[in-house]
Amino acid sequence: MSTSTRASASAALILSLALVISAAVLGRSFVEGRRMEGTVRVVGAATVPFTSDVVKWRVQLVRSVSLGGEAAGFEQLRADRARIVDRLTSAGVAADAIALQPVTTNPVWDRDGRVSGVSLRQTVLVVSPDLDAVESIALDPGDLIGEGLGLEGSTLEYFYEQMAELKRSLLQQASDDARARAGEIAGASLGEMIEARAGVFQIREPYSTEVQGYGVYDTQTRDKEITVTVHATFGVR
Repeated sequence: MSTSTRASASAALILSLALVISAAVLGRSFVEGRRMEGTVRVVGAATVPFTSDVVKWRVQLVRSVSLGGEAAGFEQLRADRARIVDRLTSAGVAADAIALQPVTTNPVWDRDGRVSGVSLRQTVLVVSPDLDAVESIALDPGDLIGEGLGLEGSTLEYFYEQMAELKRSLLQQASDDARARAGEIAGASLGEMIEARAGVFQIREPYSTEVQGYGVYDTQTRDKEITVTVHATFGVR
Protein backbone atom coordinates (compact mmCIF):
# COMPACT_ATOMS: atom_id res chain seq x y z
CA MET A 1 0.00 0.00 0.00
CA SER A 2 1.40 3.32 -1.00
CA THR A 3 1.99 6.18 1.40
CA SER A 4 -0.83 8.22 -0.15
CA THR A 5 -3.23 5.29 0.17
CA ARG A 6 -2.38 4.81 3.84
CA ALA A 7 -2.89 8.54 4.46
CA SER A 8 -6.28 8.43 2.79
CA ALA A 9 -7.30 5.41 4.87
CA SER A 10 -6.21 7.14 8.09
CA ALA A 11 -8.14 10.27 7.19
CA ALA A 12 -11.23 8.23 6.46
CA LEU A 13 -10.91 6.43 9.82
CA ILE A 14 -10.52 9.69 11.68
CA LEU A 15 -13.54 11.14 9.88
CA SER A 16 -15.60 8.06 10.75
CA LEU A 17 -14.65 8.29 14.43
CA ALA A 18 -15.52 11.98 14.44
CA LEU A 19 -18.93 11.25 12.97
CA VAL A 20 -19.58 8.55 15.59
CA ILE A 21 -18.56 10.86 18.46
CA SER A 22 -20.66 13.70 17.06
CA ALA A 23 -23.66 11.41 16.75
CA ALA A 24 -23.19 10.29 20.36
CA VAL A 25 -22.95 13.87 21.63
CA LEU A 26 -26.00 14.96 19.65
CA GLY A 27 -27.90 11.95 20.85
CA ARG A 28 -27.08 12.72 24.48
CA SER A 29 -28.09 16.35 23.99
CA PHE A 30 -31.37 15.21 22.50
CA VAL A 31 -32.01 12.93 25.47
CA GLU A 32 -31.14 15.69 27.94
CA GLY A 33 -33.34 18.10 26.03
CA ARG A 34 -36.22 15.66 26.16
CA ARG A 35 -35.61 15.19 29.88
CA MET A 36 -35.88 18.95 30.47
CA GLU A 37 -39.01 19.05 28.35
CA GLY A 38 -40.51 16.47 30.69
CA THR A 39 -40.80 18.93 33.57
CA VAL A 40 -42.95 21.86 34.54
CA ARG A 41 -41.78 24.77 36.69
CA VAL A 42 -44.21 26.85 38.75
CA VAL A 43 -44.28 29.30 41.64
CA GLY A 44 -46.73 28.62 44.46
CA ALA A 45 -47.69 31.20 47.05
CA ALA A 46 -49.57 31.39 50.33
CA THR A 47 -50.68 34.26 52.55
CA VAL A 48 -52.13 33.96 56.04
CA PRO A 49 -53.42 36.76 58.29
CA PHE A 50 -52.62 36.52 62.00
CA THR A 51 -52.76 38.55 65.18
CA SER A 52 -49.74 39.18 67.41
CA ASP A 53 -49.80 37.59 70.84
CA VAL A 54 -46.89 39.43 72.49
CA VAL A 55 -46.30 43.15 72.87
CA LYS A 56 -43.09 44.94 73.81
CA TRP A 57 -43.34 48.44 75.27
CA ARG A 58 -40.22 50.52 75.77
CA VAL A 59 -40.47 53.91 77.47
CA GLN A 60 -38.07 56.26 79.25
CA LEU A 61 -38.82 57.97 82.55
CA VAL A 62 -37.15 61.38 82.63
CA ARG A 63 -36.49 63.87 85.41
CA SER A 64 -34.45 67.04 85.08
CA VAL A 65 -32.95 68.76 88.13
CA SER A 66 -30.62 71.65 88.77
CA LEU A 67 -26.95 71.15 89.57
CA GLY A 68 -26.58 69.62 93.01
CA GLY A 69 -30.11 68.25 92.93
CA GLU A 70 -29.20 64.75 91.74
CA ALA A 71 -30.25 63.08 94.99
CA ALA A 72 -33.70 64.63 94.78
CA GLY A 73 -33.89 63.65 91.13
CA PHE A 74 -33.17 60.01 91.98
CA GLU A 75 -35.95 60.08 94.56
CA GLN A 76 -38.37 61.52 92.02
CA LEU A 77 -37.37 58.87 89.50
CA ARG A 78 -37.83 56.14 92.09
CA ALA A 79 -41.37 57.40 92.77
CA ASP A 80 -42.10 57.59 89.03
CA ARG A 81 -40.88 54.02 88.57
CA ALA A 82 -43.07 52.76 91.38
CA ARG A 83 -46.06 54.60 89.96
CA ILE A 84 -45.75 53.17 86.44
CA VAL A 85 -45.08 49.64 87.72
CA ASP A 86 -48.15 49.90 89.95
CA ARG A 87 -50.26 51.04 86.99
CA LEU A 88 -49.07 48.11 84.91
CA THR A 89 -49.62 45.46 87.55
CA SER A 90 -53.02 46.93 88.46
CA ALA A 91 -53.99 46.56 84.78
CA GLY A 92 -53.08 42.87 84.93
CA VAL A 93 -49.51 42.84 83.63
CA ALA A 94 -47.36 40.29 85.46
CA ALA A 95 -44.57 41.79 87.57
CA ASP A 96 -41.98 39.53 85.92
CA ALA A 97 -42.94 40.99 82.53
CA ILE A 98 -41.53 44.37 83.62
CA ALA A 99 -37.79 45.02 83.36
CA LEU A 100 -35.91 48.14 84.47
CA GLN A 101 -32.66 49.41 82.98
CA PRO A 102 -30.00 51.30 84.98
CA VAL A 103 -30.43 55.01 85.52
CA THR A 104 -28.33 57.24 83.27
CA THR A 105 -27.45 60.90 83.81
CA ASN A 106 -26.63 63.54 81.25
CA PRO A 107 -25.72 67.23 81.62
CA VAL A 108 -28.26 69.85 80.57
CA TRP A 109 -26.75 72.87 78.77
CA ASP A 110 -28.12 76.38 78.73
CA ARG A 111 -28.09 78.77 75.75
CA ASP A 112 -24.67 80.08 76.76
CA GLY A 113 -23.11 76.64 76.59
CA ARG A 114 -22.87 76.17 80.34
CA VAL A 115 -24.08 73.15 82.30
CA SER A 116 -27.25 74.23 84.05
CA GLY A 117 -28.61 70.95 85.32
CA VAL A 118 -28.76 67.17 85.06
CA SER A 119 -31.18 64.91 83.21
CA LEU A 120 -31.88 61.53 84.80
CA ARG A 121 -33.34 58.74 82.65
CA GLN A 122 -34.46 55.19 83.25
CA THR A 123 -35.86 52.81 80.63
CA VAL A 124 -38.84 50.63 81.48
CA LEU A 125 -39.22 47.57 79.23
CA VAL A 126 -42.41 45.52 79.24
CA VAL A 127 -42.80 42.23 77.32
CA SER A 128 -46.22 40.76 77.89
CA PRO A 129 -48.91 38.58 76.29
CA ASP A 130 -51.56 40.94 77.71
CA LEU A 131 -51.74 43.30 74.77
CA ASP A 132 -54.87 45.10 75.90
CA ALA A 133 -53.47 45.95 79.33
CA VAL A 134 -50.20 47.30 77.97
CA GLU A 135 -51.89 49.27 75.21
CA SER A 136 -54.34 50.83 77.67
CA ILE A 137 -51.41 52.55 79.36
CA ALA A 138 -48.98 53.07 76.49
CA LEU A 139 -51.57 54.58 74.16
CA ASP A 140 -53.26 56.72 76.81
CA PRO A 141 -50.67 57.89 79.38
CA GLY A 142 -52.49 61.13 80.11
CA ASP A 143 -53.07 60.48 83.80
CA LEU A 144 -49.42 59.48 84.31
CA ILE A 145 -48.26 62.68 82.65
CA GLY A 146 -50.78 64.57 84.74
CA GLU A 147 -49.14 63.12 87.84
CA GLY A 148 -45.84 64.67 86.78
CA LEU A 149 -44.14 61.75 85.05
CA GLY A 150 -41.89 62.64 82.15
CA LEU A 151 -42.18 60.00 79.41
CA GLU A 152 -39.97 59.91 76.32
CA GLY A 153 -39.26 57.52 73.46
CA SER A 154 -42.39 55.42 73.98
CA THR A 155 -42.61 52.61 71.39
CA LEU A 156 -44.79 49.52 70.97
CA GLU A 157 -43.70 46.43 69.03
CA TYR A 158 -45.78 43.34 68.31
CA PHE A 159 -44.61 39.74 67.93
CA TYR A 160 -46.01 36.23 67.54
CA GLU A 161 -44.76 33.36 69.69
CA GLN A 162 -45.93 30.59 67.35
CA MET A 163 -44.07 32.02 64.35
CA ALA A 164 -42.02 28.86 63.69
CA GLU A 165 -45.15 26.69 63.49
CA LEU A 166 -46.90 29.29 61.33
CA LYS A 167 -43.99 29.36 58.87
CA ARG A 168 -43.98 25.57 58.51
CA SER A 169 -47.71 25.55 57.87
CA LEU A 170 -47.37 28.33 55.32
CA LEU A 171 -44.62 26.50 53.43
CA GLN A 172 -46.89 23.47 53.14
CA GLN A 173 -49.70 25.65 51.80
CA ALA A 174 -47.38 27.27 49.26
CA SER A 175 -46.15 23.83 48.16
CA ASP A 176 -49.74 22.65 47.76
CA ASP A 177 -50.47 25.75 45.70
CA ALA A 178 -47.45 25.02 43.49
CA ARG A 179 -48.70 21.47 42.88
CA ALA A 180 -52.18 22.75 42.05
CA ARG A 181 -50.75 25.22 39.53
CA ALA A 182 -48.55 22.56 37.98
CA GLY A 183 -51.59 20.26 37.74
CA GLU A 184 -53.48 22.94 35.83
CA ILE A 185 -50.63 22.98 33.31
CA ALA A 186 -49.75 19.28 33.05
CA GLY A 187 -53.11 17.75 33.93
CA ALA A 188 -53.18 14.01 34.67
CA SER A 189 -49.60 13.60 33.46
CA LEU A 190 -48.15 15.52 36.43
CA GLY A 191 -45.47 13.53 38.25
CA GLU A 192 -43.57 13.93 41.50
CA MET A 193 -41.93 17.12 42.74
CA ILE A 194 -38.30 17.07 41.61
CA GLU A 195 -37.02 20.27 43.16
CA ALA A 196 -38.34 23.03 45.42
CA ARG A 197 -36.92 26.28 46.75
CA ALA A 198 -38.65 28.55 49.25
CA GLY A 199 -38.50 32.31 49.06
CA VAL A 200 -38.06 34.61 52.06
CA PHE A 201 -40.97 35.36 54.36
CA GLN A 202 -42.70 38.72 54.06
CA ILE A 203 -44.41 39.67 57.35
CA ARG A 204 -46.30 42.89 56.75
CA GLU A 205 -49.17 45.02 57.91
CA PRO A 206 -52.49 44.08 56.25
CA TYR A 207 -52.90 45.13 52.60
CA SER A 208 -49.25 46.12 52.31
CA THR A 209 -47.47 45.60 48.99
CA GLU A 210 -43.97 45.96 50.44
CA VAL A 211 -41.57 43.21 49.36
CA GLN A 212 -37.85 42.97 50.15
CA GLY A 213 -35.32 40.50 48.79
CA TYR A 214 -34.13 39.80 52.33
CA GLY A 215 -37.67 39.60 53.73
CA VAL A 216 -39.88 41.93 55.76
CA TYR A 217 -40.80 41.71 59.44
CA ASP A 218 -43.17 44.48 60.46
CA THR A 219 -43.40 44.92 64.25
CA GLN A 220 -45.47 48.10 64.31
CA THR A 221 -48.94 46.61 63.85
CA ARG A 222 -50.93 44.21 66.00
CA ASP A 223 -52.62 42.52 63.03
CA LYS A 224 -50.33 41.26 60.29
CA GLU A 225 -50.14 38.93 57.31
CA ILE A 226 -47.36 36.58 56.30
CA THR A 227 -46.56 35.55 52.71
CA VAL A 228 -44.10 33.09 51.20
CA THR A 229 -43.46 31.65 47.73
CA VAL A 230 -42.19 28.23 46.69
CA HIS A 231 -40.42 27.71 43.35
CA ALA A 232 -41.04 24.08 42.38
CA THR A 233 -40.20 21.73 39.51
CA PHE A 234 -42.41 18.70 38.80
CA GLY A 235 -41.89 15.78 36.49
CA VAL A 236 -44.34 15.11 33.67
CA ARG A 237 -45.11 11.47 32.85
